Amino acid sequence: MNVEAGPEALALTRGRPPRGGRLRRVRRGSAAERAGLRAGDLLLSVNGIVPRDTIDVLLAAQTEVVALTYLRGEQQCVAEAFVSAGDDLGLDFEAPTFDGIRRCANDCDFCFIDGLPTGLRETLYIRDDDYRYSFLYGSFVTLTNLRAADLDRICYQRLSPLRVSVHATDLDVRRRLLANPRAPDVLAQLDELGAAGIEFHTQVVLVPGINDGPVLERTIADLAERYPAVRSVALVPVGLTRHSHTSGLRTLSADDATAVLEAYRRWQRALRKRLGVGFVYASDELFLLAGRPFPPATHYDDYCQLQNGIGLVPLFLGQWRRARRRLPRAVSPRAVLWVCGEAMDRALRLVAAEVRQVEGLDVEVVSVPNAFFGTGVTVSGLLTGQDVARALQHKAADRIVLPRAMFDAAGARTLDDWSLSDLQARLPGEVRVAHTAGELLEATCAA
Repeated sequence: MNVEAGPEALALTRGRPPRGGRLRRVRRGSAAERAGLRAGDLLLSVNGIVPRDTIDVLLAAQTEVVALTYLRGEQQCVAEAFVSAGDDLGLDFEAPTFDGIRRCANDCDFCFIDGLPTGLRETLYIRDDDYRYSFLYGSFVTLTNLRAADLDRICYQRLSPLRVSVHATDLDVRRRLLANPRAPDVLAQLDELGAAGIEFHTQVVLVPGINDGPVLERTIADLAERYPAVRSVALVPVGLTRHSHTSGLRTLSADDATAVLEAYRRWQRALRKRLGVGFVYASDELFLLAGRPFPPATHYDDYCQLQNGIGLVPLFLGQWRRARRRLPRAVSPRAVLWVCGEAMDRALRLVAAEVRQVEGLDVEVVSVPNAFFGTGVTVSGLLTGQDVARALQHKAADRIVLPRAMFDAAGARTLDDWSLSDLQARLPGEVRVAHTAGELLEATCAA
């Protein structure tokens, strides 16, 4: 039952703006709904703790009876929520961090956000570097803006694993890449946090002539010495768009990519013998740049760097080998367009050749050149609505299947802020969205 808060609860906010998390949704049937909370309430405390973010809420609510203080309009209230074993409170917040998002302290020449044009979704312009987002959502952070209190909190709350952009373990090279002369020694940070049981997945964004060659060799060696605290290293090419404001930087050439892959294969063979895992993983884009075939699925172990574009194509083809067992013999006649970035073109064409065997089904793969960011950008996740509409303007189809990766986390809007309804109005057929090979099959063949 909700009651008006007493003097102790009111003291939480007296004399200053209330801190806490604004509720976007209270899940139906949840402990919080039974306690009377609803969307729009401002959660002020959980079991007497003022939460800074959803992490604090989750950790503070590890009891069967949870005391909640919240603000509804101008009235401050308290309630008790009774939580069943294995359940949570059932709260979704407007933002996962209640005290804002930690901004980046670096000024990298290759920063993708700095090179974005105007007119995109507003949230894309936030230069975030928040370790809490790394823990919650797997985003990469540099650890250059951590205070002593942050280090203590990571260790105390065991916020693990974290994903860290290392780029180079040579401190001078790393500071040059980050354009931050005060960037701390990342190896010292990894050692301090690793000693407290924190694990990491790391990445190296390769900039030709700066952190490849001997610098890359040293980086891999240094990070491998810290296994199992450091669980993996991703090698990804620097992504420069036509909007990037860079000075003297260039993208990787086919020869650059070939040299990186040679180092990757040598290190993976040695480390698999030594550690039992490949540890270092090369992005799909490197294989495409070098014109080399993808390694077998076993090279990717548990696909721990999938969100970095590492193993996406081999994983998709593996999914398709299972999904194709559900191919129907025939469907009602229809023409279907599969839309993708140029990086997925080769894999989708292999799959389309098999799907065309279904009677009544005509499938065409449309790989969309990225005019918005530049033709050097080939991933489906950076396709814009306007580029897709332009590529399909002279096509005819009954159905169009778009990649889920080109939309935001809610699956609602593209990078250039087009909605699904915007696309439906501009494209020459019914629009569907797919993420996995199974979803692609369903979107193509279902009535």
